[in-house]
Amino acid sequence: MHVVPMNLPVYRLSCREAWNELTETQKHFVHHFSRASWNGSRICAKQLSQESPDILRLLVIYFSSSSLSDLKRRCLVGGITIREWDLFLTYSTCFLTNMGNYLAFGDLKIVPGISEDKFELILKLCPLQDQKREGLMSLWEKTRKRTFSLAPGERHLGMPPGGTSAYYSPNITLQDVNLVSEWMRQANIEPWNTRIFKKESSVNSDTLPEYDVRIASSLDFPIETYNFENKCIINIVRGDLKEELHDVVEHLKQALVYADNDCHREMVKCFIDYLQTGSVDFHKRSQLLWLNENDPSLEINIGFIETYRDPTGSRAEFEGFVAFVNKARTKQFGELAKKADVLLSSLPWPKDFEADQLQCGTFTCIDVFCYANGTIPTGINLPNYQDVRQTYGCRNVCLSNVLEAHYPDTKTTFLRDDDIELLKRTKKEVFIVQLACHELLGHGSGKLFSQDSGGVYNFPYGKIKHPFTHEAVVSCYGPGETWNSKFGGISGAFEECRAECVGLFLSTNSEAMEIFGHVGPPAENIMYINWLMMARAGFLALEYFSPNSGDWRQAHMQARFAILRTLLEASIEEAEENAANKLPHGADLLQIRPRGPNDVVLCLNRSKIRAVGLPAISDLLLKLQVYKSTADWQEGQKFFQELTTVPRELMKYRKIIRSNKRPQPMFVQVNTRMQEVDGRSEVILEEFEASADGVVRSHLAHFEDWVAQI
Repeated sequence: MHVVPMNLPVYRLSCREAWNELTETQKHFVHHFSRASWNGSRICAKQLSQESPDILRLLVIYFSSSSLSDLKRRCLVGGITIREWDLFLTYSTCFLTNMGNYLAFGDLKIVPGISEDKFELILKLCPLQDQKREGLMSLWEKTRKRTFSLAPGERHLGMPPGGTSAYYSPNITLQDVNLVSEWMRQANIEPWNTRIFKKESSVNSDTLPEYDVRIASSLDFPIETYNFENKCIINIVRGDLKEELHDVVEHLKQALVYADNDCHREMVKCFIDYLQTGSVDFHKRSQLLWLNENDPSLEINIGFIETYRDPTGSRAEFEGFVAFVNKARTKQFGELAKKADVLLSSLPWPKDFEADQLQCGTFTCIDVFCYANGTIPTGINLPNYQDVRQTYGCRNVCLSNVLEAHYPDTKTTFLRDDDIELLKRTKKEVFIVQLACHELLGHGSGKLFSQDSGGVYNFPYGKIKHPFTHEAVVSCYGPGETWNSKFGGISGAFEECRAECVGLFLSTNSEAMEIFGHVGPPAENIMYINWLMMARAGFLALEYFSPNSGDWRQAHMQARFAILRTLLEASIEEAEENAANKLPHGADLLQIRPRGPNDVVLCLNRSKIRAVGLPAISDLLLKLQVYKSTADWQEGQKFFQELTTVPRELMKYRKIIRSNKRPQPMFVQVNTRMQEVDGRSEVILEEFEASADGVVRSHLAHFEDWVAQI
């Protein structure tokens, strides 16, 4: 469960064709923006665990000491077996891919599959000498215990003491975080690029508890100290993560020189101001520019963006990306965006619960050149700032070459043979339909009722009828409150469930399917496989549930399990209703049937998708949207937690799922390098093989500047 196995699948993200279409100026821009992003990705390690930054430094120093072939040779001569070397290499590649020793998908801690002694011997067999060797072994002594430890509280990400998170000091509690968050809302300080540390001196004393709110910035500023209603002392400390951010800013300044349009020039200036000062307002300005950019050939973004790995769902992980726009695929998605208003009107909530201004915006399909983070999504919907989204909308991006890399010919578990064959023929089309509807019309839909600091409501207060209570809607988000801050740790899973349900709902809509060129029986097949794969994803999600704590380790999987529960309960309710009315029933909408001693098969009745499945998903969608719109976190949390509590009859399948587990793939990305050609500077593209060796070599190339410093 925690030990990294050998032979993890590795896929290569190809972008050579797109690279060849760029001008020399654009290539220089891409080079510096990607270097900025990769330098910033080191921040991810500092946001994960106390030991991750030092393990990262240790691995980079070790692998940069010689070629991989030489390091392997030294180990084999020095008493390390091939299997031990492979396990060490696989752990290293998994660590580098996730930018830390906790999985980006699942939040579990990863540990090496070899002993401490063998790990130490591998390090000692490298050719480093003198101070560099001492530095390497010093890092090893500092990290060895935590590298291998699976003590309670270290096995997965979460709030201390039950879990680990470097967004917070180890001595902090959720009550501490809530207290500081209350002050931050009143002070109008958003948490995206912050971390909270509790002063040790205030843990066991009669004085007021004291906290440092650390704000990421490359520049230092005087510390600001506040007494919060005589409840605690709060220090605002800017300059957090300044070493990494300094390197980010330096490359952004160089990228600015090569920006070939006004939008990118202004965006990069905003990024620089944002990362130098820590002011989120500068980043919001960059996102407004991004939203208004027309027909770009390059897509860029950087900053503290996604909150999935923060246990409270408020603080964001650093990421940066630069990509090439796939014009042909973008055109198809553009047709979906044009018809968004018609499709949104078909969703199962009243018109008052939809945004006054169309939020879903544009849809761009890109080939990723650089995605510097612990995980690479297939689609994104940005910006995440609630005030920007509600007023100006959002932008949807499909990562085309990531999507392409997701379709290797691998075995699919828990399905009937004929369904597997149909899946092979339609998988890519199914994924595109679900992704597009999920991002554009899922995340891009719905209104959040709110009141600003001036007391002005963005909805007709007291005049909208609540769909469940039938009373007037009066609950809403107050000044400084956001979706994430209000719903906390479940906000990610809750919203992902809503977006996934929109994808399922619209795959039954012939007008939506026609946009993708699917009509008649082919469209029905795609709809069927889409629903089947969502049910299967919800079934596989049981792996990401922790029975001892009752927690979910992955937001998307919790969301998909909620959908599985909904479909299974709809099947039961239909059977009971038919029995009560003495009506013929036939096969259930969804069944989990035994197949062998350690296997089951999921059977979806396609004839009941619209008759039974669609009403159930519509009802779920309505609940999710109403709770979200009205800021009703009490009922929303209660409903969603009950829905995602795993009943005994489903828990029994968890062992079967884990025994048939397929490892998450790793990706190898390209790199750029500057070289002199005929007296002038050119940027060349470097590609790496899809292997563990390729993962290591690519990361050493990405961290070339840092390697030179350490």
